Amino acid sequence: MTKKITMAELARLADVDVSTVSRALNDSPLVKADTKAHVLKIAAETGYVVNASARNLRRQSAQAIGIVIPMAPGSGQTISDPFFLEMVGAVSHAASQKGYDLIVSVPQSETEIAERRLLLTGRADGLIVIGQAGRSERLNKLNTLKSNIVVWGGREGNPNYTLVGSDNKRGGRLASEHLLSLGRKRILFLGDIDLPEVALRYEGYKLAHEEAEVAFDDSLILRQNFGGETAFHALKDFLAAGHEFDAIFAASDVLAMAAIQAVQSASKRVPEDIAVVGYDNVGQASMSTPSLTTIDQHITQGGQMLVNLLLDKIDGKPVKSAFTKTELVVRRSSGA
Repeated sequence: MTKKITMAELARLADVDVSTVSRALNDSPLVKADTKAHVLKIAAETGYVVNASARNLRRQSAQAIGIVIPMAPGSGQTISDPFFLEMVGAVSHAASQKGYDLIVSVPQSETEIAERRLLLTGRADGLIVIGQAGRSERLNKLNTLKSNIVVWGGREGNPNYTLVGSDNKRGGRLASEHLLSLGRKRILFLGDIDLPEVALRYEGYKLAHEEAEVAFDDSLILRQNFGGETAFHALKDFLAAGHEFDAIFAASDVLAMAAIQAVQSASKRVPEDIAVVGYDNVGQASMSTPSLTTIDQHITQGGQMLVNLLLDKIDGKPVKSAFTKTELVVRRSSGA
């Protein structure tokens, strides 16, 4: 077994003092670039490993951030939802580039205080929370207790925590304007408008109708959480009940793909009979049959922004809530 090299031995091999080695390994600006490169080269050649636990103890840092993904009871949504998988991947990649580990927590009930546990036990230096439905008051209280949190969600009211998300109202407007421009007059809105982000998408949907001077029918709202299977059965029943519509704007890509299946199972064609637009632009959207027109909220960019803002907060820098790019991606499901 090869003996582990100590920092003192590394300093001797590099012909510098121990403090210079320590600063070089911690990327200190006090060390010249060529000296730093020299120390790091010898460290790599000798297999020197930084004692991360001891370093973090000295810094009073866990060198980790937490990501909490709350699941609404009975929603049918799981961590395998493509949006969650892509968001966790984006956050994980951005965190690793900054030298941080990621702790993933998926609380299964509204009473589980996962945020407080991660922050106050010191397991995480900061926290990213995906979604704020029914949790705004709790997040406001948590933010006053320890402010190192950033939340992915829709901007409504005056939260005292930092938000990152797409411009949901603009996204809903773009999707609906697109369908209306194709001559679709009866557009079903598929999603739970009690959820903050979905409510904003619905506002954009209504605004597009008003601007196009097309009346929207209140009966053309099918309130469904983000679970694809329940949405599939609900839409099948809705179609069987004789409701007539020529387009669907779904509040997520999972809902949109479930809608396509439900429409096709009712012997109707997408997009000829019913056009469909989703929201998220997850990876499967371009591979569905037909390929899915959707609103791209740039999940990778969102993950990067969440991490950057959180690390700025940890460093004590002032931060502001921010939007990702929000764009319409046109594919076959809308028939454009």
